[in-house]
Amino acid sequence: MDQVGLVRKVLNGEAEVEVRRISGCGENCKGCGGGCNVPSHVVILPNNINAEVGDFVEIQGETKNILKYTMIIYMIPFAFLIIGISLSMKILKNMSISSYEPLSFFIGLIFLAFGYLVVKFIDKKVGKKEENIIKMTRII
Repeated sequence: MDQVGLVRKVLNGEAEVEVRRISGCGENCKGCGGGCNVPSHVVILPNNINAEVGDFVEIQGETKNILKYTMIIYMIPFAFLIIGISLSMKILKNMSISSYEPLSFFIGLIFLAFGYLVVKFIDKKVGKKEENIIKMTRII
């Protein structure tokens, strides 16, 4: 995956880069009839190429790593939600609690929050690695 970004800030060896997201229709608004209001996304990357504010930079990342990281971000909380709802429904139903379904939903939300904490922990661990998922490769 290659994209171009604009460096907005440089601080302590890191650069804040604004990257324009790619729309689902390939930015051919005549073809899909949608508005294609595609917002920008801001990422903080190590400034290993000494980019300065206002520079356009090329950003590269391996698609495999990006997809793997995306699966982690979305699937872990979802799995925690499903596990929380399923387990609590089974336990509360066996305890003969009459309103076990809404209670199971709320317990599932608690599990979901815990899943986000797990993702945050994984994100910090991945962020400490020397090899990042995406990095700036050159100034354009």
